[in-house]
Amino acid sequence: MRYRRAAALDPLERLERVQRVSDATLAHLSVDDLLDELLNRVREILVTDTAAVLLLDETRNELVARAAKGIEEEVERGVRIPVGKGFAGRIAAERKPVALRRVDHSTVLNPILFQKGIRSLLGVPLLAQGEVVGVMHVGTKTRRRFTADETELLQLVADRVALALRVRLSDRSRVVIEAFQRTFLPEVLPFLPGLRVATRYLPAATAVGVGGDWFDTFVRPEGDIVLVIGDVAGHGLPAASLMGKMRNALRAHALMGGSALDILVRADEFHRHFGEGELVTVLIGLLARDLRTFRYVSAGHPPPLVVGPNGARAAFASDHRANPPLGLPQPPTFVEEELTMPSGTSILLYTDGLIERRDESLEVGLERLRSTAQRALNGSPTNEAITELLEGMIDGPRPTDDVALMVLHRDATPATELEFAVEARARSLLTIRRAVSRWLEDLEVQDGPAKEIVMAVHEASANVVEHSYGPTGGTITITATYEGDQVEVLIRDSGTWRGSSRGDRGNGLRLMRGLMDTVLVDTSEGGTSVMLRRGTVV
Repeated sequence: MRYRRAAALDPLERLERVQRVSDATLAHLSVDDLLDELLNRVREILVTDTAAVLLLDETRNELVARAAKGIEEEVERGVRIPVGKGFAGRIAAERKPVALRRVDHSTVLNPILFQKGIRSLLGVPLLAQGEVVGVMHVGTKTRRRFTADETELLQLVADRVALALRVRLSDRSRVVIEAFQRTFLPEVLPFLPGLRVATRYLPAATAVGVGGDWFDTFVRPEGDIVLVIGDVAGHGLPAASLMGKMRNALRAHALMGGSALDILVRADEFHRHFGEGELVTVLIGLLARDLRTFRYVSAGHPPPLVVGPNGARAAFASDHRANPPLGLPQPPTFVEEELTMPSGTSILLYTDGLIERRDESLEVGLERLRSTAQRALNGSPTNEAITELLEGMIDGPRPTDDVALMVLHRDATPATELEFAVEARARSLLTIRRAVSRWLEDLEVQDGPAKEIVMAVHEASANVVEHSYGPTGGTITITATYEGDQVEVLIRDSGTWRGSSRGDRGNGLRLMRGLMDTVLVDTSEGGTSVMLRRGTVV
């Protein structure tokens, strides 16, 4: 059998061909445009009929056809080749070039190649920082014996392609994963008078560090507040995906009722049944609606840090005697613990990226957190305080591993003013009633007047939900003040009054006027405000 043989390349021609795939004009192309242009140039400089790139799917250990010239069907049909199988799989497994002088069922796994008449193949691994990211191969429709020069030239091209792909794919993967993670963080934090909740999430500085850290918090129908913080082992999209599954499962388990321990046991059963042995650390806490107790259970997660009132010494809630993480073959035994929350107390929940360093012990990181938090959180956990805490714990603008944290703070003294905004939806009425009721309770307003004020605020807010906005919705703003023995509440919206479906607008106003000393309604193009005033409440 006679083989086509290319003429040897002289050094200058070889250098010129390498420069054609190292052109600076390629630097700003997207992944798809870069591959498209490079494959065209590779076909030209090696005088081949086909050129293709397959990228490694690490989650399935398969090569996936990503771009092709001359054999576009590889990409169109989504060809996948297991690592170690066939021509491309062998290249990825052995991490070295492979040349085929005969293409048939015995040498190639992908039938498209010999169906398209490819007679000879040369392939090289795409290596970036010592790791295989894919395979590049070229082919001819005539039998050909590829030379050592041609093999070396293709490998040089592949090395440049691999590095460029690694940078572009890592950047894009990072953006996708970070966006994916942020969709699972709560959009609205629970509001309850006397409680402040501050949160922060920082992705890692490197793409490989992007993982499965998350936090979640919401109010259950019973009125207590659920707080969850967790960390899925591993990095990349698989870790972020599992994080999303665990977050949604925990929400469902929490709505089933029960204690923090009950929720965690159900979550562990869920993960052992549907997971694949991945380790997950998580801390689940329930803050009582009176804010006096915080019951929590940890599965392999760092202990909460408690900062006492008036600058009292910060201390960890336990001696880091954590329960086992989720994901073990056999169900472990979990232990629930309880913390009291005197007025002025802060509780910090966090993931291990905040405290772990490669060059120091865990105890050193915990002590650094304790001393830093005591200085930064000596008072209300404002954004400035959280920023100060992070600056004291993290070297540089981004951590080496993902960091998620939550701070709960119970106000030291009752506030005489209350202001918050909620969506103008029926489900928000319960939030409004609880918030106003809790505020009046903290101020020690008599039970009778307090209930009547809450009823009047509910009626005014219900009118906003029903009449002020169309399908797009809007917000209700509640502003309340307490001075002397008088309470004043202002309910505002920015909508336009719409007709009543019940025909009882007058009845609502009569009810409010029967409950309050003063009711003033102001309607304009900018919205409606209802002022409610009640005296002699103590």
